[in-house]
Amino acid sequence: MRERVEEIRDRTFTPRAGGRSLRKALSGPGVSVIAEVKPTSPSQGRLRDVDAEDVAERARAYERGGAAGISVLTEPEFFDGRPEYVEVVREAVDVPVLRKDFIIDPVQVEESAHYGADAVLIIAAAVGREAPELIDLAHEHGMEVLLEIDRWEHLELLSECDPDVVGVNNRDLRTLEVDLNRTLELGPEVKDLTNAPLVAESGVSGPEDVVLLGEVADAVLVGTYLMRAPDPSEAVRKLVEAGRSTE
Repeated sequence: MRERVEEIRDRTFTPRAGGRSLRKALSGPGVSVIAEVKPTSPSQGRLRDVDAEDVAERARAYERGGAAGISVLTEPEFFDGRPEYVEVVREAVDVPVLRKDFIIDPVQVEESAHYGADAVLIIAAAVGREAPELIDLAHEHGMEVLLEIDRWEHLELLSECDPDVVGVNNRDLRTLEVDLNRTLELGPEVKDLTNAPLVAESGVSGPEDVVLLGEVADAVLVGTYLMRAPDPSEAVRKLVEAGRSTE
C-alpha cells in the first residue's frame, strides 16, 4: 500500500467532488443497496473481465435496478481496480459514488476528490487512530466517509470522529472468513453510539441475507454476488425488493 502512495505523492490533484450524499441516499425506509463494481475478489478470484466501458454499463445497470449508491473498488493488486473508474462511474450515474480502497494517506483522499468520489471508505483496521484526521480531510474536500469496522475494539473510534456512514465488515480481514453475525452483533452497539446509517458489508449472497441483516442494518454493500449475476439490474432489483420488505 505504501508503494502505491509514494507513486502518487508528487502528483497534483484538482478536487471536483461534491453534491451527492451517500448518507441521505441510505436514510430512507427499509434496507438500501450499495452495488459494487469489483473485477476480482481475493477470496473468490477473478469475477469478471472489465474495461472502462464495461464498468460504466454495469454501474448504469445497478442504478436501473434501484441501487442507492455505487461502490467502486479501485485497489489494483488484489481487486484489479483503478482509481479512474471512479470518474467513469460518476459520469455514468446520478446516485452517489463511493471509492473503496485501502486509503491510508491524505494524498489518497485528495486523489479521490480529483476523480469525483462522493464518499470514501476509511478502514479502521488499516488506519487506527489516524481515522479522525482522514475523515476531517475528506469532509474538507467535499466528500462523505464510510468508516468500516470489523471488531469490538473499533467501536471506541465512533466517539473520536464523525463518520457519515458506518459499515460493519462481515469478513474478518485477518482470516478472510465471513460471518453475517458480525453485523447482527456489532450493529446494535453502533446504533447506540451514532445516528449514522449502518451498512452491512460482505457476505450477501441473495435476498434472504438482506432480510436477515435488515434486523439492524440500514443498507447492504454487495459486490461478488452482483458481479457474478448474468443480469445485474435484475439482481439488484431483487435485493432492493427484499430490503423494502423489511420496512
